[in-house]
Formats: sequence, C-alpha cells, structure tokens
Amino acid sequence: QNGVIFMISIISTFYNDKEMAKLVMDSVLSQTYTDIEHVITDGASSDGSVELYESYEEKYAEAGKKLVWKSERDKGLYDGFNKAANLATGDYILVCTDPYINSSIIEEMMSKITDGDYDYIYGGMIFQKDGEIIRTWSGKPGNWRLGWMAATPTLLMKKSVWDKHGGFDTNYVSAADYKVQINIFKDETLKSAALPKPLINYYAGGTSNNGVKGKMRSIKECAKILRECRVHFGWFTNMCKTFIALFAYTFASHKKTDFKDN
Repeated sequence: QNGVIFMISIISTFYNDKEMAKLVMDSVLSQTYTDIEHVITDGASSDGSVELYESYEEKYAEAGKKLVWKSERDKGLYDGFNKAANLATGDYILVCTDPYINSSIIEEMMSKITDGDYDYIYGGMIFQKDGEIIRTWSGKPGNWRLGWMAATPTLLMKKSVWDKHGGFDTNYVSAADYKVQINIFKDETLKSAALPKPLINYYAGGTSNNGVKGKMRSIKECAKILRECRVHFGWFTNMCKTFIALFAYTFASHKKTDFKDN
C-alpha cells in the first residue's frame, strides 16, 4: 500500500510462566519486521517474570521494537488478553501465545494482509509436545459451518475488526476465542485470506487441549457459543468441529519437529 509501514500490536499474557515468556519474547525480538509493539499483561507472577520483562525493555529498544508490559491480578487468560488489547495502539492485532516458526513470519503476514488490504488473515501451526508433532493445522481455508476454525495465534486482523468483533468473553474458560472467530466469520462484509503454511510452533497444553476433561469442557462451551451466535444447526457444526480435532490428533505424524524457536 504505497510503501506505508503499519504498526502491528502483538498481544500476550502470562502467569508464572517465565520460560514461555522468554521463548515468546525472543521470538518476537528475532522478527525481521520492525514496526512491532509487543504488549504483555502478566497476572501478577511471582516466578521472576517481572524482572524478565524489565530486562528485555532495552533489548526491544535496541531492535527498534516496543515492549509494553503490565503486571497485575486478572481474571484469567482471556481477561489478560483483553487487557493487553486495550493497551494496544497498532493498526493490526495479533494474539501471541507461542514462538513463531522463524524470524520472517510477521513480515510475511503483514505483507499478505496489507498488499491485499484484507480485514484478517490466518495460517497454519504445529502442535508439539516434547519436540514431537501431535497435530498439524494446515492453515488452508475451510467452511466454519462444517467445523473448521482458524488457529487463533495466526489470526491477524485490523484493529477495527477487533474493535467490532473482538474482546474475549470471559464467561468462557476455554472457547472464548471460538466466539470471536464465529462473529468474524459471520460478518460477510470482511475480506480474508489464508497463508497456508506453519507459522507457529505451539507448545501443547492450552486450556482446550488439556486432557479429556478440558476437551469435554471445550465441546460444551462451543455448543453454547453456537447457540448464542444464533448459528443454524449449530449442533452439526460442533459435531464436525469435534470430529476434525479427533481426526487431527489420531492421525498426527508424530515426527520430531525441526523448527527452531527463533
């Protein structure tokens, strides 16, 4: 778009997870795209995370990037992300939970979304546990009514789209991101595109992927969300979504990942 440089606000939230916070910050620091504002909200960690953020302020400045962080009690993961989004000042919003596959990912994403003037884009990611791939998310386009959804950490959107449809519903423990996606997908005025390649190296263990109990809770929450969003035959959409996830885990490659954190 005529050589205009856009600011991207990458939002993260952590609680007593210093190791992951460091992995994510190192990954953001390594990105070749420099117009990055990394907004981190921390749930009043006591594991040395605050000292870590303080020590990284200068590193971000040296890399030509901006680190904004705040540590205070919150009401959980989604509340933390909402607080980070409220602090964001960029033209685009990207939720960040895990490291990027390599240092050119943000540049590729920003090039894609700005060149096509898309309202939002999405891509693929790998789920890895102890260095072994347990699920792959292709990032290819799909039909959300048939259970497809985008990988939330790859969902890059204009700030205006977040302001219209974003803000995680904190009444949900594990599927608030699904509600945001359904609201976005239902909006036929929005223009989107896919970047069908692995963008994120996801460390398994999220709230919707944490054992059978977590998966059952996620299925129930998704059913409620589909009703709230008035999706016709939502039960069928949820059934398809559950089947897709089950299939993906069952037939995962279980190869060792050869992706670096930076």
